[in-house]
Amino acid sequence: MQGLLLLVLPLVPLVVLAVIRHAGPIKTRLATVMSALAPKLPAAWRKPVFVSDCATAYRLLVRGSAGGSFSNRPPSMAPSAVLSAGRHHNITSAPHGPFWRAIRHNLTSQLFHPTRLHRYALARRNALRGLVADLREQQQQHGVVLAAESIRDAIFNVVCTMCFGDSVYPALVRAIADAQDDLVQSLPVVRVFVFSVFPVAVTRLIYRKQWNKLVSVRQKQEDMYLPLIDACRRRRRCSDEPPCYVDTLLDLEVPVKDDDHVASVGVGGSAQQQRISDAELVGLCSEFLGAGSETVAAAIQWIMANLVKRPDIQEAVRREIDDSVGAEAEEVGEEVLEKLEYLNAVVMEALRLHPTTALVFRQVMKEDDVVLDGRRIGVGTTVIFPLEALARDKTVWADPDVFKPERFLASGGGETMNLVAATGSAGKMKMMPFGAGRRICPGMGIAMLHIGYFVANLVREFVWKEAEGEHTIDLQPHTIVLVTVMKRPLRAHLLQRRRDAKNTS
Repeated sequence: MQGLLLLVLPLVPLVVLAVIRHAGPIKTRLATVMSALAPKLPAAWRKPVFVSDCATAYRLLVRGSAGGSFSNRPPSMAPSAVLSAGRHHNITSAPHGPFWRAIRHNLTSQLFHPTRLHRYALARRNALRGLVADLREQQQQHGVVLAAESIRDAIFNVVCTMCFGDSVYPALVRAIADAQDDLVQSLPVVRVFVFSVFPVAVTRLIYRKQWNKLVSVRQKQEDMYLPLIDACRRRRRCSDEPPCYVDTLLDLEVPVKDDDHVASVGVGGSAQQQRISDAELVGLCSEFLGAGSETVAAAIQWIMANLVKRPDIQEAVRREIDDSVGAEAEEVGEEVLEKLEYLNAVVMEALRLHPTTALVFRQVMKEDDVVLDGRRIGVGTTVIFPLEALARDKTVWADPDVFKPERFLASGGGETMNLVAATGSAGKMKMMPFGAGRRICPGMGIAMLHIGYFVANLVREFVWKEAEGEHTIDLQPHTIVLVTVMKRPLRAHLLQRRRDAKNTS
C-alpha cells in the first residue's frame, strides 16, 4: 500500500492542475487540499519565502548561508532546459556545481573580461550610427519615434556580433531576433514552470500545442545558429576578427553531467571532461542573445523615459557631456564614460527604481543552513528576492520612491557609488539590479558599458521631448517572463542637435 502511495503522490499536482484548468468554482476547496498535501509534494510546490530587505539579502547572497554557498537555483524555467529535460543547461539554469563554474568562468575570463570589452567598440559604433540614422528618419517622416523598437534592434545587433562575429548579414540578424521573441512568447510562465518541475513525457501531453510550438521555435534557432557555428569553426584558425562567444566555446571542455547534474568522477578522482554538444551550443547562444539584449534595451528605455519626464536632469547630463567631448568628436567614446559622474548617477538611479529583472531565485540545498526570523528554512524551499522592493528599502534610502540621481553624488549630498559597491562589495547592499553573490550576472560590466554608451550618445545627438496623447510617457512596469519593461513602449519627439555630424548619419 505504501509503495502504491509513493507512485500516486507525484501525480497529485498534475491532477490538481488539470482540474483547476477546467473547474474554477472548486478552487477554494482544492487550495485546502493542497495545503494538507504540501509536506508530501515536490520541493518546487512548497510555499516560497520572500526576502525584501537589503540586510537579509546581503547576509544570504553575499556572505552565504551558515553551512553552504546558497547558490543553487530552483528547477530551471529556461526553454533550453525544458526542451532537453534539464540536460542542455546554460549559465542561468545550470545547478551550482562544476559544469556551471566551467561555462561561467569561460565567459567572464574571455569575452567579458574587463581588458577585452574594447574589442567590440566597432560593433557598438556601427549600431549607434544605424540607431541615430533610424531615429532621424522616423522624426522627419512621422514626427514621433518608436524609440523602444529602435533601441532594442541596435542592442541586439551588437550582441549578435559578439555572439557569432561580424559576418551575420542584417536580414539574418532580424530573423534571429524574431526567433528569440518567439521563444520568449512561446510559453506562459506558469506552463514553463510545469514543464520544468514534472517529467516532460507527461506534461507535453497536457500542453501538447504549446510543447510543439516550443519545439518548432527551437528548430528554427538550430537551423539559423548551427551554420553560423560551423562558420566559426572554419574561420577561427585564419581570421583576424576578435574572438566571438562561439569561438570561446568550441574548444571548451566541461565536466560530464550525470543524471544528478553533477560531474562524473573518472579514474584518479578527476572529473571526466567533454566538449559542448551542438544542442548545448544553441542553448548557450540563445541565452547570450536574450540576456545580453533584453535587459539592456529595457534599461536604456527606462533611463530615457525618466529623462524625457525631467528635462532639467536631461539638460544637466547634456551639459556634462558637452563639457567632456569636443563638438567635432564623432561619438561619446568609451574612454570618456567613466568621467561622466552625473550620467553614472542617473543610470544608477534608474536601475535602482526600475530593475529590469523582476526577481532573483535561490533554492535551499542540503549543505545550506538558511535561517530567517529565527527559523531554519527547509531543504528544497525556494527563496525569492524581489529586486524592486529591495531597491526601495526605506532602511537604506531616504525618499526611496523619488527619482533623485544626487543620492549617488557626494557633491549632491549623497554617496559616490558604483554598482559593484552597491551590490555588496563595500560590506553592505543597497540594490542588486543584476543579482548578487556567486550568481551575480556575469554580464554586468558589459551591460553597464552598453547602457552608458548608448544613453550618452542619444542625449548628445537629440533633445528628447514627450509626445502627446497615446504616446505620452507611462512609467508603469510590465513584466514579460521576468524582464520588467515599460508597460507602454517608449515614444518621443526628437530635436536634432548635431546636423553637421556626417559620421553618425
